[in-house]
Amino acid sequence: MSVPPSATDLGNIHWSREETMVLIEHYRQHPCLWNVKVDMYRDRDKRAAALRQITEDMNRSGTTVTTSDVKRKIESLRNQHRRELRKMQK
Repeated sequence: MSVPPSATDLGNIHWSREETMVLIEHYRQHPCLWNVKVDMYRDRDKRAAALRQITEDMNRSGTTVTTSDVKRKIESLRNQHRRELRKMQK
């Protein structure tokens, strides 16, 4: 993988497009994080375990991130998606 995301003063990191795409692929593999129709979606332990697994997978592939970084990036991507959907509905 490319150079690890760079840390900023606030603890946020810059994700390259490639790193973001890898994160999305890992996220897709864990429906308990995004599919409200599966029972595991309501299980906090399963969701936390899925986030830890994504973090481990990202770190193994050469991207140094924490679970907080992964969670923050997922929240950011979901917010961006919602904003774009709202724009399309107008």
